[in-house]
This record gives sequence, C-alpha cells and structure tokens, in this order.
Amino acid sequence: YQPIYDRQFKNGIKDINEYFVPLEHNGKQVRETEYITDAFSREAVRFVTEASEKDQPFFLFLAYNAPHSPLEAKEADEALYSDIKDDKRRKYAAMVYSVDRGVGEIVEALKVANVFKNTLIVFLSDNGGKLSLGATNRPLTNGKGSVSEGGFRVPLFFHWPDKVPAGKRFQYPVSALDFYPMFAGLGGAEIPEGKDLDGKNIWEGVVSGTNPRKGEMIYAVRHHGGFSDVGGRRDRWKVKREGKSPWTFFNIDEDISEQRDLSSQYPELMQSMITEIEQWSQSHTEPEWFYVQEEADRWEELDMPRYGETFRLK
Repeated sequence: YQPIYDRQFKNGIKDINEYFVPLEHNGKQVRETEYITDAFSREAVRFVTEASEKDQPFFLFLAYNAPHSPLEAKEADEALYSDIKDDKRRKYAAMVYSVDRGVGEIVEALKVANVFKNTLIVFLSDNGGKLSLGATNRPLTNGKGSVSEGGFRVPLFFHWPDKVPAGKRFQYPVSALDFYPMFAGLGGAEIPEGKDLDGKNIWEGVVSGTNPRKGEMIYAVRHHGGFSDVGGRRDRWKVKREGKSPWTFFNIDEDISEQRDLSSQYPELMQSMITEIEQWSQSHTEPEWFYVQEEADRWEELDMPRYGETFRLK
C-alpha cells in the first residue's frame, strides 16, 4: 500500500484511507522492511524485554493483522504447507504459522526476563475466518461477518501459571468486552462510578469453571443494505435471524453447528429472547461515521436500521 499512499500524498490528497497510511512508531512514520507479522513479534519482544527491566507491571496489546487479506505469506512458511494444494488455504496456513512463531518468541522473551510465571497471557481472534479466503470454521456454520457461530465464536485461551487451572476447558460464553473490567479488577483499579459497561469481570468464573453470565444475554447484530442479521445467546440457547429468513432457535450446547431449528418447540422462550435483543438494540446510538460517504447515503436512503422489520417473528 506504500506506493498508493506516496502517490496520493504527492498529489496533495489529505484525507487518505487509513489502510494506506504507513506504520507509525510513537507518532512517527516508519518504513518497515520485515514481513509485518514478524515485525510485530520483534517489537513485542523488544517491549517485553525493556518493560520487564522496570520495577512496575506492564501491559502489552498485540494486534496481529494475520491471517487476513491480502493473503501474503513468506515463501519459507508457505513451503511448510506444500501438501495443501489450494493456494488460498496454503497461504492462510502459512500466515497462521507466522503468528504461532511470534507468540512463541514472546513467550520465550517472558521466560528470559523471568516474568513468565507472573504474566497473564490472553490469546484470541477478533472474528471467525473468512471462508472465501482459505479459512474454515468447521464444525461452526458460516464465517466472518455472520451472526452464526462461525462468524464470532473464536478460539480463546488464558495462560497464567498457578493462577489459571491448567489443561481445563471453559465451557461458557464470554466476550472480549469483558477484558477491560477483568483487567481492571486484577490490577486493583477502580472503574469510575456510574460508568455503564457491556462487559463484566469474569475472572472468578474462569478460575472456578462456573458460568459468569448465567441467565444473561450476549448479542450480535450486523447491518446490511435494508436489513440486519441478529444473534443472541443465553446459557445453552441461541436465537438467530439472518437476512429476511425466519427466526431460528438452537440448543447450542448440543448443536454447535446450528442444524436443528427448535423454534416450533420453544416459541415463548424464543420470543422472550427476541424481545430482549430488540430492547437492547433500541438503546444503541446510530453510527456517528461511515467508512465511505456512499455508505452514509445508503444508510439514510434505506431508512436503517429498520428494527421494526428485523424483530418481527416472520
């Protein structure tokens, strides 16, 4: 993207798409020459090494952009997966491998700095894989952008020796929104009084293996041109509407692939969850900005979000 940025900057364009803007380090542009995933890992290792020398806790948020489009992998990494004939899938696997390698380097840096045992590592993806770009989310249905499980149910692990039970699988749903109150709680920080959070401190539930959200909902809404996809999870139950199709209802503990619609068996429970999601959605502020002006115009033209249509049973 650097040539695109250089050309637009030279022509005096000031409002340049953020995807084309060069990387920055402490507010200054940098010309990175290393494979970007490896560069992120390198800088994370540097940060851990320097921060661990100081007599105070540190926090590192590392947002890898792999795997993601454009699918670009190092030749050496891609060669490790030469048995994968599909080009997109092979590159995708190689990009995942580069992330794995980087995480290993960071763990080693924590060990060298003698802080590994006193560090909580949280690893997760931001969304399900994009099916058209080499990903697969099986046994989950659909992928990135969907309100099916394959759209937003992602791998997540916590690692903290002597704090997080080793080798245990946590069976209950959590949200990335929970990290802020959880980290604040672990760090002894007070959240300002009256601050309304969508997340909650899930730490005790994670450690004890109990559901920190028993009886509570987790929501997902994705707006499209003229309609909205909706998903909601409460305990083992999942309600979903995609496009203009009818609402569906699943026991997600027993049917993670969302294949057996139970809406006719539990109509009242399904309706109560739909009503709760509608009330939650009505509390939302409408978008303050859009990616491009055409999207803003289309939002207004189609009178979005049109929740009155979305939350009809049929």
